[in-house]
Amino acid sequence: MLKLNVIFYSALLACFATSTSTATADESNSFDLSLQELLNVEVTSVSKQKQPLSNSPAAIYVITSEHIRNSGATSIPQVLRDVPGLHVGQIDSQKWAISSRGFNGRYNNKLLVLMDGRTLYSPIFSGVYWEVQDTLMADIERIEVIRGPSAAMWGANAVNGVINIITKHSADTSGGYAELGAGDYEQGFAGFRYGSTLSDNATSRVYVKGHSRDSLEYNSQDLDSGLAEQLATVDKDNDWMHLQVGGRVDMELDTGTSLMLSSDVYRTEMQQTSYYPSLVGPSYRDFNSNDISSDGFNLLSKLTKALSPTSQYSLQAYYDYAKRDDDWYGFSSETVDVDFQHQLLVGQNHNIIWGLGYRFIQDDFDQSTIIVSSESESTRTNLWSAFIRDEITLVDDELWLTLASRFEHYDYTGFEVQPNARLMWQLNKKNNLWASVARAIRTPSRIENNLSVNSQIIPPSVQSPLVSIWVAGNEDYKSEVIISYEVGYRFTPAKKWSFDSTIFYNDYDQLRNAPAGATDFSTFPNYISQYLTFSNDLDGYNYGFELSSQWAATDTIQFKVNYSFTQNEFGVSQSQNTDAPEHMISTMMDWSISDNVDFNLVWRVIDEAYVLNINDLSTKEIDSYSGVDLGLHWKVKPDVMLSAFGKNLLHPANLEFEGESYQLPYRVGPSYYIKATLTF
Repeated sequence: MLKLNVIFYSALLACFATSTSTATADESNSFDLSLQELLNVEVTSVSKQKQPLSNSPAAIYVITSEHIRNSGATSIPQVLRDVPGLHVGQIDSQKWAISSRGFNGRYNNKLLVLMDGRTLYSPIFSGVYWEVQDTLMADIERIEVIRGPSAAMWGANAVNGVINIITKHSADTSGGYAELGAGDYEQGFAGFRYGSTLSDNATSRVYVKGHSRDSLEYNSQDLDSGLAEQLATVDKDNDWMHLQVGGRVDMELDTGTSLMLSSDVYRTEMQQTSYYPSLVGPSYRDFNSNDISSDGFNLLSKLTKALSPTSQYSLQAYYDYAKRDDDWYGFSSETVDVDFQHQLLVGQNHNIIWGLGYRFIQDDFDQSTIIVSSESESTRTNLWSAFIRDEITLVDDELWLTLASRFEHYDYTGFEVQPNARLMWQLNKKNNLWASVARAIRTPSRIENNLSVNSQIIPPSVQSPLVSIWVAGNEDYKSEVIISYEVGYRFTPAKKWSFDSTIFYNDYDQLRNAPAGATDFSTFPNYISQYLTFSNDLDGYNYGFELSSQWAATDTIQFKVNYSFTQNEFGVSQSQNTDAPEHMISTMMDWSISDNVDFNLVWRVIDEAYVLNINDLSTKEIDSYSGVDLGLHWKVKPDVMLSAFGKNLLHPANLEFEGESYQLPYRVGPSYYIKATLTF
């Protein structure tokens, strides 16, 4: 890590080598948006067009740039912690498990994550490597979180939700911005951005950011005694360093035509301790503590053109490269994605959006370890898609019906259809009611189609020889399916008080399991290999309720309460994490003490969760926990702000989640850090 250390701390110094400058823009305070303005914030994730949040027929929650700043979040997972219905658990210093309405895990595969329309989904395991998904937090305009299926608009894998991260237009980030912070867990972080005007019709920005984070606490009590004893002499460090640079250009080519270009380049280095199945006794496990790295870059372009006052189209294309050198496997992947969509108004009652898409993915897998094997190191897959959505006005300014469907052809599964119907009823200015029924699919990843994973070694006994257990991919593995029913109600009894609630029922079919398959005796009597083959034989359902309420108690104090209840019915034979915590609650307070001082408080309680260890197919309970986050902000000058934060206070270090395979459990404890920001 020495090389990245030098680069990182050089970046820290560069960020604050700027002399004191005159401010060109004042930082906004916590109450720039009233509750009514928040309800009228235009969101795009539900229908791929702008519409007020209050009239969006979906369970959507918006995290504003003001909330991101006040929270002091230094990464995207941190700012997602208190979204209703979203379960966010930190696994170690680098890794996170994030899900909506269940199925959480390090390799959660039912939540689609996007940044400015570019998917962050890994093609290897159909999930998100959160440790490499980053940007300058001050450049995020908002994060739109949809709970429930949105596959008709966004495609496969938008099963239990969509997280859409939207960054600011470069015209809104002119001038300079720098931040510098340090603490115990947050050992050091810094960011620098400069935005400029290139011409009368073009603006740009560039940024650099980096951080160094300490290891989380390891406690041997979180492992069975035998494994803990074997790990006694192994280094348990899990520290993490990340460096990223990027930029964006926005151009107005002519009246009604705009072009956006953006790019990011990153490098991450992490310390990781893992244990693996081994054919050598007496423990039949190997233990390693290694430096692992991940790097990548992306290029994104989006052209938008208005054809008439009632018609416009957009063409988006991006390229993404990712490479990961893990201690039990490595891979590189390249993704090329092209997406076209056209919006038009037909008559007085039809707002139609239709589109076409193509995605090409090539990945190369490193088979140099005994953990993963495949008949082919490299694969290429193609995804073709088309969608259409029609928002039909049944009663002017009162009742709308939205019918939509996406049609996809994927190399692994063939042709798929994902329809959706949504009804929005504005009873009056204070009451809005919506309902939805949707079908969505989760397509197989490469690991389920054609990879084999060495998951467990069963020691020899008098009755049986040494057995190596492999979980094998299946070319006939089908897509997992959800049929979801939702009803939502938004109520604004007064200008300073609002409620947003959702009831849902999710019916899952063709869920993953791994029944016993072939047995290989070719290596007998040394050992035999037993193969479990991925299949789609399981089903289940869950249901629940989510509530978000906001109250502006005074002109200087605001409260927000988010709550979710989920009841899970999946049986005991699932081979993936299915159960969400039954209860999750967050209470937030923003207090503007004076014109220059703000105070923020968050109190959260997370019910117990259950995690599946695929090494021995056992289930482990993660105890419930609670904690408090505090933030204090002092605007020293219009262009200088000092902040102090305390995270996960008032409770001892505890497990929030545990990785499904080969990873040690780590405890998240209280932490503290300070931060300074400068605008010029």
